[in-house]
Amino acid sequence: MALFIQKPVFWNTAGYQHPSGVIATSGYPQQTGYGHEEWNNSPKMLLTTGNKQRYRVFNTQSIGKAPLDENAGQTFVFMTASHSGGQYLVGIAGNAMGLFGAHHKPQRDDIVQQLSLHNLWQDAWNVQNVQTQYQDDQKEFLKDWNNALHELPNWVCPDEFFWWLSTPVLLDPEVITGVPGRQRLLTMFNSYTNLDLATARRYLNAIPVNQRQAVAAAGKWQRLSNAIGCAPLKPLAAEDMPTNGSIPVTTVLSTVHARRGQEQFRADLMQVWGGACAVTGLTCNEVLRASHVKPWANSTAPERLDSNNGLLLSANLDALFDKGLITFDNNGQMQISPRLSASHRTALSLPMALRHVPNQQLAVYLDHHRKNVFH
Repeated sequence: MALFIQKPVFWNTAGYQHPSGVIATSGYPQQTGYGHEEWNNSPKMLLTTGNKQRYRVFNTQSIGKAPLDENAGQTFVFMTASHSGGQYLVGIAGNAMGLFGAHHKPQRDDIVQQLSLHNLWQDAWNVQNVQTQYQDDQKEFLKDWNNALHELPNWVCPDEFFWWLSTPVLLDPEVITGVPGRQRLLTMFNSYTNLDLATARRYLNAIPVNQRQAVAAAGKWQRLSNAIGCAPLKPLAAEDMPTNGSIPVTTVLSTVHARRGQEQFRADLMQVWGGACAVTGLTCNEVLRASHVKPWANSTAPERLDSNNGLLLSANLDALFDKGLITFDNNGQMQISPRLSASHRTALSLPMALRHVPNQQLAVYLDHHRKNVFH
């Protein structure tokens, strides 16, 4: 099951762009005068890879024994902050990966270098309360800053699933938890609450409709809602868990999300074609392949997951289709490339038609295949 958590963070009055000087009563912010999470909405925390994929780096305090590696890329974090007797939803991160373990320190260090996070120290030192906590001893402050800097980037998620609310949303604990008379949600910075799917939905639904539809939201609410709705039902397989800190976190997330997408794509095609090859009706799972009609490399992210852009094919037909040696017309009839000789066709028992006439959406993808892939 995907991991859904409520995580308390420090209240900030500067839009979480930089430390704002709020006086804390506990935890790291009380000790230092600032919290690392106070940069969570800063553009300085945006990580862009060589292929221009965008990721958000953010921070919370300790996450305890939460199974983060088992749910890398499938963790949803609902960040709440307490202020004036109320508790507010301030930010949501979906499909996130936690970097708290010691084995993730190389990845955290790498992010610190990529984003030049060491330069943020001046933001904190400019806060009067920070100077007060350190008795105006900048040298001592910098010593602590450098020792703790690697802890700042302890979460990463795709930018499209990160939503920092322009206006914090006041939460009703009774409504959120579904427990009559409940007056408080968790407030301790160094702990978290594990949420079930229904409760996660209630957090998301607490955001007012006008805020969901605001231009600044850019479809974030719907995107997160969809992601929660199709979140995995089980943890990652052992071989997919990110236990090797030498691999860049963006590579880990990209791999996890690609595999999740491929698994969902195959599952959708299995349902569409009744668990059998779209041509032969073969039901042997071991040799059935989820084949993209418009190639993966040329497809947009939604197209890669669209079951209309796929055919469930036995391995030999998948190879022929992938190499452009066969295709199908809009009636489902097979077309064969001249590159396949008569003897090849006979050996492969070709041509054969699709078992069902393509729907309109599949026909559009098949048109692309005939024009751009088929020889």
